[in-house]
Amino acid sequence: MFSSQSGISQYITEMERNPFHSRSAVPLWDEDYRRLKRVRWMRNQIAHTASATDCNENDVAWLGEFHIWLLEQRGPLALLWKSDQKRSRPSPRRECEQRTGEEQRVSENAQGQKKEDISLKRIFMVLIGMAITAVFLIFYRIMAI
Repeated sequence: MFSSQSGISQYITEMERNPFHSRSAVPLWDEDYRRLKRVRWMRNQIAHTASATDCNENDVAWLGEFHIWLLEQRGPLALLWKSDQKRSRPSPRRECEQRTGEEQRVSENAQGQKKEDISLKRIFMVLIGMAITAVFLIFYRIMAI
């Protein structure tokens, strides 16, 4: 999803890159971060050692929910992005009063760019969902054994 082989590790890295004051805009940021690190650790235990993990039904259920959140753009990074968009958006009245001629054309070009950014973010979120689904299926098969 991140044009890398890192999958969930890349998502965690992206979470770590955000400053603390930004993270506070997402209520369960720390909980999701902690659980993602746990899921990655369990996945690595399964992939690299023959030992059993302490994976439980709650882990599998949470991972399924997290996958849905990603598909619905309700994951931590998506919520943070939405929060940033709200904070950076000027009030509609002031924006209308300030725009004239050339400013309006510049704004329209920026809007086109924002639409492209949103499309890329949607693709990005779908790819994250696919990676998490793969991890979920691995856990599911292991739990079935």
